[in-house]
Amino acid sequence: MRFIGLTEGLRMTKEKLPAVISVISVVLLCLLSFIGISALLEADAAAAMDKHEQEITDLIESSSQITDNLATSIETSQDATTTTAITTAITTTSATTESSGATTTTAATSASTTTSSTEATTTTAATQGTTETTVGEKTYNAIVYATKTVNLRKGPGTQYESIRLLHRGDQIDVIGVTTNGWYKTIKGNYVIASCTQSKKINTPTPTPKPATPTPKAKPTKTPTKKPTKAPTPTNRPAPDKDKMTLVGEYKITFYIPFQGTKTASGTTCTMGRTIAANKNDFPFGTVLYIENDPLGGDGYYTVEDRGVSSGKLDIFVNTMNDVPSYGRTTRKVYIVNK
Repeated sequence: MRFIGLTEGLRMTKEKLPAVISVISVVLLCLLSFIGISALLEADAAAAMDKHEQEITDLIESSSQITDNLATSIETSQDATTTTAITTAITTTSATTESSGATTTTAATSASTTTSSTEATTTTAATQGTTETTVGEKTYNAIVYATKTVNLRKGPGTQYESIRLLHRGDQIDVIGVTTNGWYKTIKGNYVIASCTQSKKINTPTPTPKPATPTPKAKPTKTPTKKPTKAPTPTNRPAPDKDKMTLVGEYKITFYIPFQGTKTASGTTCTMGRTIAANKNDFPFGTVLYIENDPLGGDGYYTVEDRGVSSGKLDIFVNTMNDVPSYGRTTRKVYIVNK
């Protein structure tokens, strides 16, 4: 069999050359268009992913605000008795119980610099019903910075009251982390970990406007004040140890009020007087003398509060600034005989 005219049909001629070049140009143009469209689609997909991540971060804070508003509305509609019970369940000012891992005392923990990895258990009550949520917490010492405006709260969750707002670049001293993703600050408050980072954020410093020159005022003579003599401190008389009974050495910690200043005995917390003790150690109204008073006072305290384990005493202070730098200590304790 012979293929007549086949070779003549495949032979390149001047007439066929422009058509071949046109076909090749169209193929190349389609290929370049495909590559360009693929690159644009990939860029759009990356931009959409970044935008989606930013929306998720913004949604976290917006949902926190919605939860706060909802909690406020629920609390307003409840009667005074229910509100008081819920508030008492949310925040306890008790110190830590050594034997069973009970509620962690926020003030004592914030002053302590221990690096132990033992987990404490914080129990919080829900705003409605009787359901309780247990959140694990462990020691974690670090310094982080806020990546955006975020709420500083009293507890590890959006249902807790907002104390104030932290702004982008604000430094946060962290002493603990919870299992639900919240950092515990050195002051005993909480901030959501997803809105922080460990790298310091450099915030731009505003350029100060040049001060307008003020006309020079005529110098006025200021009268020289006569130096006043500093008052001579009066020494307190030493305690009469014959009228006291030594009960031994006790561990001393400190606590501050969060929800009111009422004690377990019904009195009002007073710095320099109120002290919390275990009911198996001392009954209410017992007057104790603490040798070498950690607060620098006269050393006399009255047992008015509870919430500590046996062998410990918890001294009331007004603020965390009143706590000594060492945080906790051990002192000899006497019972003042009446």
